[in-house]
Amino acid sequence: MTRLAFSASLLGLGLAGSIEQVHLNLGKTTSELTVQWVTQEESKGDTIRWGTSSSSLSHSAAGDSREFTQDANRTWHTHVATMTGLDTNTEYYYMVGDSQNGFSDVFKVMNRRKRPEGEPYKHILLGDMGSACAFTLCNACTQKSTVCNATTCAKNTTVGLVGETDADMFLHVGDFAYNLGSDNGRVGDQFFNNIEQIATRTPYMVSHGNHEDSAIDLAHYIESFRGMPSNAVPSEFNSSNGVTTNTLYFSWDHGLVHYIAMSTELWFGVHDDSTNLTTFLDWVKKDLEAANKNRENAPWIVIHGHRSIYCSCDGDCDGDAAKVRADMEPIMFEYGVDFFINGHEHNYERMWPTYKSKSDQSNINPKATVYVVTGAAGSHEMHEPFTKPQPSWSAFRSNSFSYTRMFVYNSSHIHWQQVQTDPTLFPGSDYGRVIDDTWFVQESHGPFNASLAPKVKPTSCGDCSEYDHWAPLLGLEDGSGRSMVDLIAEFRKKNGDDAWREKLQFLMNGLQSNLTVWEDVREDGNSDGAWAKDFKWTTSKSA
Repeated sequence: MTRLAFSASLLGLGLAGSIEQVHLNLGKTTSELTVQWVTQEESKGDTIRWGTSSSSLSHSAAGDSREFTQDANRTWHTHVATMTGLDTNTEYYYMVGDSQNGFSDVFKVMNRRKRPEGEPYKHILLGDMGSACAFTLCNACTQKSTVCNATTCAKNTTVGLVGETDADMFLHVGDFAYNLGSDNGRVGDQFFNNIEQIATRTPYMVSHGNHEDSAIDLAHYIESFRGMPSNAVPSEFNSSNGVTTNTLYFSWDHGLVHYIAMSTELWFGVHDDSTNLTTFLDWVKKDLEAANKNRENAPWIVIHGHRSIYCSCDGDCDGDAAKVRADMEPIMFEYGVDFFINGHEHNYERMWPTYKSKSDQSNINPKATVYVVTGAAGSHEMHEPFTKPQPSWSAFRSNSFSYTRMFVYNSSHIHWQQVQTDPTLFPGSDYGRVIDDTWFVQESHGPFNASLAPKVKPTSCGDCSEYDHWAPLLGLEDGSGRSMVDLIAEFRKKNGDDAWREKLQFLMNGLQSNLTVWEDVREDGNSDGAWAKDFKWTTSKSA
């Protein structure tokens, strides 16, 4: 975060310290940015102040304050305020607070950066990041503490999310903190204090995940992200904390991209008296119709949610994915949606352009939507081995911790990278390593044509790649050369699923308790890493 060397107290505005969990959202227009923050005490005249000079915050706007009452024996307050009349490609300084709680430090943000000719816009995509085990945030985050704030990350701010200082936007596709409501909401508090170092300088956009399904976690999600630029119909949602902005689905434009946030949990029981799956499906069709009329300005369309529509790691990719796919795949095909991005699976998987489980295995002028799972930012649930064979429509899959860079060059070219951030087997020198690197070229955006859609299901994976870093941990190799999927299937058939679950739990417990802090223990003889001494990371393919 760009936290300036002086605080609000030096400007005569009261002591900073009671203001916490500050994060930015994109506004409803390019001339607006919305800021949300938390106080534990009631505010008096909550305000945002901003200007183009750090010493002269000449503009101000009143904030909106709401009480949160769902945590046991604890009441706290969320605040939202919007900076208006902003010029694009201009740096602004801002602070938030009130006379009761004081004011925050002064932060700096670039509003809607205008990239020089030939330089891309950078959007950072991630999913499933906890307060503990937030390995993608920076290389000092561990499994042993929920605290991974600016002080924790200060030793190295060049890699991980904290190193993406030139990002134009962060997009987190569900599952926050693990969980927002845990420990009477204090785990959620720490999550927002952790991301403050990146979310005060760069807008932090979201969609709803299954770890925000329970009444308490849903209330935390709705209240904590009510500053999103929602255009949902209906416009309000009633959680256990009361009625506020509906952020289960909404859309916005950033440069050449039209984004649509959706809650896949609408398929699995999340609703209130007026917002449900039917209202979403009606709304999204109308939104996509309008987006197609605006493709001259925003040619790329990206829908993001939490659960998968296509994936291949385990049982989640069967019933649950098929349930969402039945409704969404025909809609996305009809309206020419370029990408569907999700988390939920704690891995990374990039599909070829796919329709009805068929693919041309080409990213040049795709004839169908590209599906990408990026749910490996890091949480105490860790991640799991691949138990299903890699299908022909899967271009690349890996279950190491990682996040995504999406470089938007122009109306026809997007450059895609997956960045590894995994401490479980790899030396610190591998942190920040690009493991998947590819381009997408689409010269004719618009509704896909059924006559041109992929019609043949390839018989082999073709030019696809898989990196299963759990393989050396499982101890199932027998020298036969068979795939890990086949070896796992044999183990489960011989020993039963209870033995398989016990094996996984043993490994999970070991990883959670014995992860090193970015040290290659294989080099100093530490037994914690001895089982991995022969493991080598293979150079990835570009697809």
